[in-house]
Amino acid sequence: HACRPVERMGSHALGYNAHSIGICYEGGLSPSGCISDTRTPKQKEAMKHLIQELHHRFPGIRTILGHRDLPGVQKACPCFDATKLQYL
Repeated sequence: HACRPVERMGSHALGYNAHSIGICYEGGLSPSGCISDTRTPKQKEAMKHLIQELHHRFPGIRTILGHRDLPGVQKACPCFDATKLQYL
């Protein structure tokens, strides 16, 4: 579900919020607490549709990254390679 309007600045990655859109999902840890891609098929499909919608709404989007891909951001999420999503 949508949290805040896409027009409002998010609070997902310090130093990147003013020029990016944050997407989050529930999950990412195995039952033992290890980083794991726990996305369900419905979550994957919903993310695919959201990214396609954002590409349509903001055709200038060139890059999709996860927290872990941002320089200076100390996070291990997401638990999957978000860069592969830019080709949806």
